[in-house]
Amino acid sequence: MNLNPKPIRIEPAFADREQVRAMFMRNAPYRALAAYAPEGVKDETREGDKKPLLPWFRGDWALDGKPLVEGAELILHNRKFVEAAKAAFGTSFVNPEFVAVNINGPSPAGRTHMDNPSFYGATRVNYPLPFLRVMGFSGLFNAWRVVRASTLCWFYEGPGGSFDYWPEGLGSPMRTEQPPFGNVALCADTDRVYHRIGAIGNDDAELPQMSASATIQPGGDGNWTILEDGEVRATYPSRAIRFSVLWKAEVRNGNSRPYDLTLDQIMAIFTEDLRHRGIDFHVPSSPLADTPWILLLQRIYAPTVTAGR
Repeated sequence: MNLNPKPIRIEPAFADREQVRAMFMRNAPYRALAAYAPEGVKDETREGDKKPLLPWFRGDWALDGKPLVEGAELILHNRKFVEAAKAAFGTSFVNPEFVAVNINGPSPAGRTHMDNPSFYGATRVNYPLPFLRVMGFSGLFNAWRVVRASTLCWFYEGPGGSFDYWPEGLGSPMRTEQPPFGNVALCADTDRVYHRIGAIGNDDAELPQMSASATIQPGGDGNWTILEDGEVRATYPSRAIRFSVLWKAEVRNGNSRPYDLTLDQIMAIFTEDLRHRGIDFHVPSSPLADTPWILLLQRIYAPTVTAGR
């Protein structure tokens, strides 16, 4: 199987693009990304960690291979997505797992990142995302990593809002998909490829005063509204909102897969590596919920990411 797939552009992505576009309104509201998928554990003693939230919201339309909303099966089992994944990774085993959607208001460029990894025995179902993230950054668990094909498609015709990515690494040239997007999608490995959302809207766009508890939903008259604690934090015309769909599928060589990791095994691997590095640490009794422990892992393993063109 090819573990370094070249991105494949899919066009047309859907037999009926407008049918998919209409699903965004029908399945609102959506939670702030900061609540849905937190970036990591924050060190509250550091002022520099406190940044305003971008108006970025997310929802699930399919999980664990099962549709959650009407119409999601058309995306989850999209034949073109499956065939692109087979071609990109050089395998016949493609298991569609989930469909998530992003709703982004006018904002600066998003952070350059890779998607949250999963491992056999350690997934977002039973492990917090910050812990999975440091497992991925460490490189210590690559033998158990779930390899996934990711396909993205977009619904936005306004200024900015590009999809920027670095398929050969951050030291290599950036590639981009620009609006107006049309009926296109891109199949890649966004669990391993750095990418970001380009700045959306005009340069003078103000960020709303919102926290992780905010939601976004249609507000009538073609507008979308951000609400928090019953208060309107921002209202945008639909044309100013960038919508996107993320499809992911497990890919591997047939029935070949490693055994499932246990938390004891994960901790043994981490502690052995930390001792080898000469790091002074205390083994926590509840490692998945111990903030100082996860902060330590973030400081040791999480890279500082800067990306330019």
